[in-house]
Amino acid sequence: MQTIHLWGQGEEANKVKLLNAALLEFAEKGYTLGSTNQIVQNAGISKGMLFHFFSNKKTLYLYIVDACLAYFETYLAGCMRERSSDLLDRVRELGMARMKLFYEEPVIYRLAVETFIRYPAEIREEIAEREKRVYETYLAMLLEGLDSSALREGVSPEKAADFLITAVEALIQKRVRANAYEADKGLDALHQFIGELSAYMDMVRNGVYR
Repeated sequence: MQTIHLWGQGEEANKVKLLNAALLEFAEKGYTLGSTNQIVQNAGISKGMLFHFFSNKKTLYLYIVDACLAYFETYLAGCMRERSSDLLDRVRELGMARMKLFYEEPVIYRLAVETFIRYPAEIREEIAEREKRVYETYLAMLLEGLDSSALREGVSPEKAADFLITAVEALIQKRVRANAYEADKGLDALHQFIGELSAYMDMVRNGVYR
C-alpha cells in the first residue's frame, strides 16, 4: 500500500493502516463516495476498529485533510525558505513549489481536488475553515520580508498579495475543474498553468494597456 509520512511516529499500527487506506480511498472517490467498508477491507481491520479511532466518517476525513494540510504547509515553508524579495516572483515561486509537491505526492493532489475543487456539500463549513487557513499560509509566505518598493504609491502589499492569491486561485480552479474527471484529476492541466504563471506575472508587472 502506498504511504507518505503524514502520521505521527507513535501512532498504533492499526491506525496507520486505517489512515493509509482512507487517504487512498478518499483521494480517489472523495468524501461522499468514499466507502468506510472499502477502507477497512483495504486496511485489513474490522469496522469496529475504525470507530475505535474515529467517531464517524466525517472526523476520519477531516483528520486526513488536516494531516495533508500540515504536510503541505511544512513542505512549502521549506521550498520558500530562500525566496525572492519581489512579490510577483514570489507568486511564481509559490506556484512552482506547489507543483513540485503535487508531482511528488499525487495522492495529496487528488485529495485536494476532491476537497477544495469538488467541495463536498456535507462538510462545506469545515472545508471553508481550512480554505481560510490555506489562504493565510499563502499570504504570510508572500508578505514576510517583502520588498514593496516596486509597488505603486498607495498600493498596499496586503491588498496586492490578496489580489494575486485570489486571481491565481481562480485560474487554477478553472483549469482543474475543466479536467477534474480525467485520470490524473487535472494534474497535467495544472502543470501547464504553472508553466504559464510567469507570463501572467509579467502581464501584471507591465500592464495590459498600450
